[in-house]
Amino acid sequence: MKDSRKAGVPSKQKRCSYELGKSSSRSFNQFFRALDPIKAVVNFPKHSTLFEEGLFPDGIYILVQGKVKLSVDLKGGRTLILGIAQPGDVLGLSAIMSGKPAEFTAETLTPAQFSHVERKEFLRLLEEHCELCVLVVEVLSHQLREAVEMIHYSSGSQPAAEKLAALLLSWMTADGEVTGQGVELKLPLTQEEIGQMIGVSRETVSRLLAGLEKDEILSLDGSLLRVLKKEALEAVAKPEDALAQRAKAGQKVEVLVPDGTRNTSAGQRQAEAVIKAPK
Repeated sequence: MKDSRKAGVPSKQKRCSYELGKSSSRSFNQFFRALDPIKAVVNFPKHSTLFEEGLFPDGIYILVQGKVKLSVDLKGGRTLILGIAQPGDVLGLSAIMSGKPAEFTAETLTPAQFSHVERKEFLRLLEEHCELCVLVVEVLSHQLREAVEMIHYSSGSQPAAEKLAALLLSWMTADGEVTGQGVELKLPLTQEEIGQMIGVSRETVSRLLAGLEKDEILSLDGSLLRVLKKEALEAVAKPEDALAQRAKAGQKVEVLVPDGTRNTSAGQRQAEAVIKAPK
């Protein structure tokens, strides 16, 4: 069977001591601690493939540092990006437990470090400690909920601008750095990949970003994004909520689409809600 991993550098350790970004729940902490005796530290460079869709992973990977892109191939040669794994995420678990090939491809976006547990060692641990199966079910249930949320997001009928704004806000919350000029972050994906994540073309992403720059909601310098007006970006992501709140406050509201033209159609509210004081 083909080994889908690239140039990983494993180094065995008895224990790993680190904090995991998504391990706040008690069950996640217990799950990670149970793997301490059998996990190895593995480092991968940027653009390395942990495992590929349709192939069997050699074990489970717990992301310690870095970012990992998760994607699936669709009919017609298109790619759908499911999301970006963050430290604390467990990859390959569902495939190992089901005995079936991986449902998606996992590729590092940055140099990354993982705790890796080989398939045989992991299954042997579960046989010897049946109580751990409950923890595995809880982790898988959490992943299932996230997968369902992603399906709703990617298949939703909301305008592309709303999806893009919501995605930028989520990245800003997770990785943004507050500066004197706004909140800065480095985009983890190219414009082509962002389009693959929200279901539009690269040209559409480029046009929407240009519109947000024109409205001075954000600025973009290569992959460096600076959010200048967070509330305005939130209004793009959820225009109905923003309009309702501001109308309740007695403010007059106009909605501008990215090219600056007015549009009052609820299904096409794709940009900043511009507030004007009532006369």
